[in-house]
Amino acid sequence: MTQGPEGVGIEELIEETGGCGRYQVLLSAIIHSCKCIVCFSMLFMVYGAAAPDWWCSEGIELENITSGAAFSLVCDREWISSTITSIQMAGIFVGNIACGQVADLIGRRKPFFASILALVLLNIGTAFSVSWVMFAVSRFLIGVSVGFELTVQYSLAAEFTQARWRTWVVAIPSWAIETSLFALVCWTLNDWLWIHIATAATGIPLLFTYWFVPESFRWYIGHDRIEDAKKVVQKMAQFNRKPVPKSLDYIGKGNAEGGDQKYFFSDLFKEKKLRLYTCLFMIVWMTLGITSYGIQFGVPRLSGNLFMNMFILGLASSPIQFISIWLQNRLGRKKTAWLFYGLGAAAAFAVAVTARLPDSQGQDLATNCFAITALTLVNAAWSPIQTLTIETYPTVIRNLGYGTQNTMTRIGAIIGPQLVFLETMFEVSLYWISVTALVVAMALLVPIPETGSTDLVDKIVLPMTPPLVEDDDSEEKQETTSLAERNDADVWDALYDKSVSTAHDVDVEPSVPRRFGRQVHRPHAPAETPSQNCKTNMYLPFVDHLLVDLDVRLLKGN
Repeated sequence: MTQGPEGVGIEELIEETGGCGRYQVLLSAIIHSCKCIVCFSMLFMVYGAAAPDWWCSEGIELENITSGAAFSLVCDREWISSTITSIQMAGIFVGNIACGQVADLIGRRKPFFASILALVLLNIGTAFSVSWVMFAVSRFLIGVSVGFELTVQYSLAAEFTQARWRTWVVAIPSWAIETSLFALVCWTLNDWLWIHIATAATGIPLLFTYWFVPESFRWYIGHDRIEDAKKVVQKMAQFNRKPVPKSLDYIGKGNAEGGDQKYFFSDLFKEKKLRLYTCLFMIVWMTLGITSYGIQFGVPRLSGNLFMNMFILGLASSPIQFISIWLQNRLGRKKTAWLFYGLGAAAAFAVAVTARLPDSQGQDLATNCFAITALTLVNAAWSPIQTLTIETYPTVIRNLGYGTQNTMTRIGAIIGPQLVFLETMFEVSLYWISVTALVVAMALLVPIPETGSTDLVDKIVLPMTPPLVEDDDSEEKQETTSLAERNDADVWDALYDKSVSTAHDVDVEPSVPRRFGRQVHRPHAPAETPSQNCKTNMYLPFVDHLLVDLDVRLLKGN
């Protein structure tokens, strides 16, 4: 956490400018509204790849209005539709990789709105595809744009909020609501061309919010652009009808690094713990892609009406997201993810079992219910995993880390549609693979520490080395160095992270002691986070006492 010399942190600065005020609410509403065009663009292939069964055999009838039907991707060419879906996911993979680097180099705002503009133009262009090859290329480019937006959206929103509100920013069930809305749009228009036009139309009004949504002030601070950060904070305070905090003058003081330092993919592996967490997250996020997109794109294979199944899926996912928010603040991010992973694995196992029962109307209904339940629970796990990932990485590489993990999800998402095709040869194989993947992910989450009660870190904390003092002014330099380290946020973050890691080994989570009356036997200045409490009431008093004794007893020879 970036702090000034008087211990004023970013979390406290946000609190002084209104906390979760009108500015944060409106900013989150805009960002979640922008997800509508992303949701429609990504889920189109659930509808577009649906093959009308009556072309090959008698069954439920779909008119020649899906992209699969329009380009004759049916019967023995049905594999092309699932391949186009994987091509779209490969585009998202490329977008995640590119945006992870771009957003940490040039900021979050420009890539975010560039992706919205690209989706508007590409959906219009895709509507006039004249061959399945042109359609596949267009879906790939749409995927790249989706990857850009998905990589940057939550970082942009989360960096303006405090820890206790971060779960709300990430877990608002906008995607679930937009899934149900997409089902209604598909049912109403029932034509792949007009669905693309409608998708483009959802993004046009949101382009005008470019002049309201700012660059992340945390990104400015992380890149030592302090004056730009102050302007954003002043705008935020003004919109929330709060005075500009006096502590704003201390922002950026004591930062160890000077200038606008650039960060790259290799920085994710520079520090030992970050290296471990990055590797574990990679596999965890891949399981999310395999299970959620595999089951999602398998919805057309479920019995019943495609539009109704999609609508119910979105409707069921909405309330569970609010439960996820409550659980994350109550149990923490990691335990909430465990819970949904475990329940999702149980539901997927139930699908695999019921699908083997004798064919009957009851068996079809049970399979549908368990499949939708499994997908709902897996989708609910996205929120705690996303929040845990965002809070684990420092600001300067947050988009690199989040983009890398999104990239791993897209590897899973590329595999997912192929598992749907595998279902045509090996029944319920998708669900057995999903059960295995979810159980593996639960095990890999164990070493990753809980982040629910910690502040966001802005810079990478590397192991400290003692300063070398070699000239005649050693006393003066030693005193200056000690005071600089006392006020250096990176020094405190390194010590605090080490203590949290040690406490984690014995299942102890940091917390703020409750206040009751006047404390007599220990200092207890008000503190909102465990980090702030430890620093204000233990670290700074101890270091100040130590520095005074060193100065009096050693440096001055008394």
